Amino acid sequence: MTQTTTTQPGMTRTTWAALLTLAGAAFATVTVELLPAGLLPSMAHDLEVSRGEVGLLVTAWALTVAALSLTLERATRRLPRRGVMLGAVLVSAGAALLAAVSPAYGLLVAARVVAAGAHGLLWALLVPYAASLVDERHLGKAVSIVLVGPTAAGIVGVPLGTAAAELFGWRAVLVGAGVLLAVASLALVKVLPRDVARGARAEPMGTASAGHDRSLVRVAVDATFGALLLVGHFQVFTYVGPLVTRVAGMESAALGGVLALFGVAGALGLAIAGPLSDRFPRAALPGTAVAFALTVLALTALDTRTAVALAVIAVWGTMIGLFPPVFQATVMRIASPAARGAAGAVVVTALNLGIAAGAASGAWLLENRGVEALAPVAAAMMTGAALGLVVSAVRSGGR
Repeated sequence: MTQTTTTQPGMTRTTWAALLTLAGAAFATVTVELLPAGLLPSMAHDLEVSRGEVGLLVTAWALTVAALSLTLERATRRLPRRGVMLGAVLVSAGAALLAAVSPAYGLLVAARVVAAGAHGLLWALLVPYAASLVDERHLGKAVSIVLVGPTAAGIVGVPLGTAAAELFGWRAVLVGAGVLLAVASLALVKVLPRDVARGARAEPMGTASAGHDRSLVRVAVDATFGALLLVGHFQVFTYVGPLVTRVAGMESAALGGVLALFGVAGALGLAIAGPLSDRFPRAALPGTAVAFALTVLALTALDTRTAVALAVIAVWGTMIGLFPPVFQATVMRIASPAARGAAGAVVVTALNLGIAAGAASGAWLLENRGVEALAPVAAAMMTGAALGLVVSAVRSGGR
């Protein structure tokens, strides 16, 4: 379907269709990313490896995305964005099918690395492409719509995949995931415009490289602080089970309900992220970061009063739903149109490094300092990162 090359003036039906299609592709790829967590027992038994080795598939995915996103974005910069995204989804589909038929752990790891590289490239372009479909007034809303995809993957995709594995086996689930990705690629072809506004298309020959764009300096600064915020969050969230049972004093049976509350609160945060970012384009990110840090600081004061603990956890869930879309929308506003692809890759790299480093450092703290140390250390790191984002916003206020 052919569209004009000018930026859309508002949220038209065509724009909504394109954004929802991007959200669908995001849902499919993030579901594939997270599936090993739900398929862990059956995969470990079938492949005759430990559960820890299967769990490493998620870690390897995050590290691959962090290592390759920027490189792949630069390598494909002169190609049409729509075509590159389509290719990335198709590669992910093929890799999922390869993983489904893998007779040994080594081939499964190789398939996951290929899929992770394609996933990183897709996510480097996904948010910049969405930003190119709307004007500045609706940028936050556009980013939030696309990020409904990964939220739904955690709430719907992975639980459904886990349940299906009990009935049909993990290989059948991965085949289904490959088919889902293929369907997503067809939707991209049918719905996305061939040509979009500047910043989503390949950089014309002879123009300045995005790598020398001055706006990328602040992108890198804010992405670093954003990554540190996520390090702190995942230091605590990865080990939320011990936090709930040993610090808040709840029964282990309550963990499922706590995580459900966390997920619902995250959906609420995602819902308000777009309007907040569009209404306060400069203040939304530093304000959200400060609130996020204060919420994790409040976790240090959790006690056995269940109602208070649940209230703090609900606010915490809202913050992690709110922060990523506000962060990514702000980065898209900071970056010049020509540099948005590179900025998207920087964001993807920062997010994945933050997740991996948070989980790893949280494990060290848990083993060496105890569960009581998780929230204080995380709060201190997040407070410093939030102040860094405040200073960055203030210094750039005149530009």
